[in-house]
Amino acid sequence: MIAQIETERLVLRALRESDAHAVFKIFGDDAVTRYYDLATFTAVEEARHLIARMNARNANGDALRWGIALKDTDTVIGTGGFNQFTRGWFRAGIGYDLARAYWNKGYMTEALRAMVQHGFENLQAAGLPLNRIEALVVPGNAPSARVLEKIGFQREGLLREYGYWKNQFWDLEMFALLKRAWSK
Repeated sequence: MIAQIETERLVLRALRESDAHAVFKIFGDDAVTRYYDLATFTAVEEARHLIARMNARNANGDALRWGIALKDTDTVIGTGGFNQFTRGWFRAGIGYDLARAYWNKGYMTEALRAMVQHGFENLQAAGLPLNRIEALVVPGNAPSARVLEKIGFQREGLLREYGYWKNQFWDLEMFALLKRAWSK
């Protein structure tokens, strides 16, 4: 079971099968999946499959992905967390998504700040000490870059044709945050 984290307006918690319709609404929106390595969902069954896959990766220690829910209603409005751990190198990759109705309201900054804090402060006890958290952003996805920079991530450079999805290669910008910079 993943740790539940509360912020001022949000609860980061494990996704449940009952969240499938909310997850479908998120990933069924072309604006949300524009830069995502998943095709836009066309059926709620795809959301159920994604929830099961995220929970399986959480259970076996390959990832740590939360549902981002509104504290007052428990409605899932996004997901986020650590997509992979490079254990011997003390680093992890982070990713996130948010339903369009909640863009530009500070929710992702709030959620991401809590995820990063958990990563640097709590994962060591779980045998996953982190020194570096990385995020990859498709050039042109300025809102994603802004939210990372807002909490201290530094843009490190362009990885040309680093990703491949939706039948094309994608350039990706590398952002990273070091533990010593977070601690300041």
